[in-house]
Amino acid sequence: MHRVQRKDLLLEYLCQKPFHEMNHVLEYVAKFDISATTARRDLKELENESIITMFYGGINFLGVHNKSCSIDVRASSINFDKKMIIAKKLLNLLEKNDIIFVGVGSTCEVFVTLIDKPVKIVTNSFRILQLAKDNYNVQYNVLIGGKVREKSQAFYGSLCEESLSLIQFSKVIFSANTIDQTGAVYKSNEEEARVELAALARVQTKILLADSTKFDKLGFFKFYETKNVSYLVTDKPEVAKQYDLNVSII
Repeated sequence: MHRVQRKDLLLEYLCQKPFHEMNHVLEYVAKFDISATTARRDLKELENESIITMFYGGINFLGVHNKSCSIDVRASSINFDKKMIIAKKLLNLLEKNDIIFVGVGSTCEVFVTLIDKPVKIVTNSFRILQLAKDNYNVQYNVLIGGKVREKSQAFYGSLCEESLSLIQFSKVIFSANTIDQTGAVYKSNEEEARVELAALARVQTKILLADSTKFDKLGFFKFYETKNVSYLVTDKPEVAKQYDLNVSII
């Protein structure tokens, strides 16, 4: 099981109550063929992120008290197989020493853990920053600041957008909440979408990620068109090719 999926599995269990006995947690993850050694390593990472505290024989889940336990915590485990396919395909589009803007989203989170070439990353996502710092191939890891949206741990606003205007990227990688039949790309949050627009204005190679459940659907905020994208990476190209999206589909 992938590291991101393991941690989400732990969070799904831990967020049910503020205190857990360690042996109960280890028994739970063993059902998914996760060893005690691996689970303890993942738990240590959660402790370093101030999500839990561990003591002899037990775990306190701090997220319950901070009201940070929500469906977003487990987002990357939803359709994880699809996200993994997309992330692996995306690796083939990377080049050594790319300077990449990586947007907000669970598929992007899976991708940064798999990067296998030396690259530099700029992001407005605190989650992306945390995951990328553990990948030794990410040689340069920058978080663009501004106002913060607590739910997604993403930064937005004029300060964030102006900072991006100073950087020239080789690639921008971003994801869609939904894509309609005409190729309109939708996001669920306007402020976060505007940050990605600022990055897209600074690049030639624009890579859109969308799993096969995202197509033929309207959304909240229409912010881009697939015809302006260099590549659309998806788990099932045959699904995307049913529509007139006017883009190279991988």
